Amino acid sequence: KTAFKGDSQESLHHFWEMVAYIANTLIFILSGVVIADGVLQNNVHFERHGTSWGFLLLLYVFVLISRVVVVGVLYPLLRHFGYGLDLKEAIILVWSGLRGAVALSLSLSVKRTSDAVQHYLKPEVGTMFVFFTGGIVFLTLIVNGSTTQFFVHMLGMDKLSATKVRILKYTRHEMLNKALEAFGELRDDEELGPADWVTVKKYITCLHDLDDEPEHPHDVSDKDSRMHTMNLRDIRVRLLNGVQAAYWGMLEEGRITQTTANILMRSVDEAMDLISRQPLCDWKGLLS
Repeated sequence: KTAFKGDSQESLHHFWEMVAYIANTLIFILSGVVIADGVLQNNVHFERHGTSWGFLLLLYVFVLISRVVVVGVLYPLLRHFGYGLDLKEAIILVWSGLRGAVALSLSLSVKRTSDAVQHYLKPEVGTMFVFFTGGIVFLTLIVNGSTTQFFVHMLGMDKLSATKVRILKYTRHEMLNKALEAFGELRDDEELGPADWVTVKKYITCLHDLDDEPEHPHDVSDKDSRMHTMNLRDIRVRLLNGVQAAYWGMLEEGRITQTTANILMRSVDEAMDLISRQPLCDWKGLLS
C-alpha cells in the first residue's frame, strides 16, 4: 500500500472501487437473467418443484439459525481473544450477515457446470442452485440489510462513548475560545477596525455559545476506573494514528523507503490490536 502516494493512491482507490462496483453489477444482472430464464418463465419447473418458494423461506431461516449457532459456540473465544466481542456486537454479527456477489458467482459456476455435457449434475439442479442462492441474497439484502440500522440504534451502538463526548465538548470549547481571540484581534486591523463590532458579534451566534469551562476530558478520578480505561485507550489510539501519519509523511518526503514504511506501518497496526490490554508497544514488532 506504500507503492502509491498522495493523489495517485486516491485515484487508484477510486479506480478499484469502480471496477468492483461494475463487477458486482454484472454478477447480479447475470444471476437475475438466469433465474428469470430458468425458473420464473419455466412452467415445467414449477410443476415439478412447486414448493421451491417455501423451501427458500426455510433455507433463509436455517441460514440465520446456523449463524446464531456458530457465533454462539465461538462467542467465549471471540470475547476473550482478538479485539474482544460483547453481546451487542454478537447480535449485530448474526443479523448483518449479508450474502452477495461471491455466493452468486459460485452458484453461476455450478449452473455453468450443470449445463455442460456430464452425468453427475442435471441442468435443473444448477438452476435451483442459482434460484436458492439468489433468493437468499435478496432476502438478506432486503430484510437484514434494511433493518440492521434499527438494531444498531436499538442496542445503543450508534451513540458516542462518554469519553468521546467529553473530548468533543472540550474541543468545541477550545475552538470557540480561539475564534473569540481571533475576533478580538480583528479590531486592531487597519481596514476592519472602524467596523461596528458589537453588531458583527451579534450576528456571529457561535461566539455566544461559550459555556462554563468544561471538564478536561482526561481529568478523571481514580475511583472511576472504567472512564480512566476508556480515556487511556482513546489516548493510545490518537497517539498511534499520529505516529502512522508521521510515517506516511516521512515516506512522501523520501526519508524512508517503502520497505521500511511497510514494517513501521505493520508495527503500528499490531500495536492497535493490543491497546485495550497492553501498554503502548508499537515497536515490539520491530524486534522480531
